Amino acid sequence: MSRRLLPPVLVVAALLSDSSSVHGLALALLLLAIPAAFVLALDCYGDLLESRCSIIRPALAGLSLFFLVLSAALRSSAAIDAVPKFAVSSLVLVLLLYTVVLIGAFLPGRRPVPESA
Repeated sequence: MSRRLLPPVLVVAALLSDSSSVHGLALALLLLAIPAAFVLALDCYGDLLESRCSIIRPALAGLSLFFLVLSAALRSSAAIDAVPKFAVSSLVLVLLLYTVVLIGAFLPGRRPVPESA
């Protein structure tokens, strides 16, 4: 379960760094969150293959990974003291998507169809 909690924790830490104007730390946290988000997306995809969830959870995890990479890319080319507003807004969107993914992880999933003899 800690693999599912690491990306949202890093995103929250990056948002807190942004709010205290430590944008370099926020970028570093986002760069750490990208591989963790990729592992989360693969974990959700594995759940889909094992019929433990629908397509929605892996799709949302992949979409959140896209917005996480987009936010990091927008920040890396920005000036030191100026972070684009869309970079911060996309982090809020990523946090909302992760909330839906984590809620979906706690809901009972589909049961596998038993194989016929």
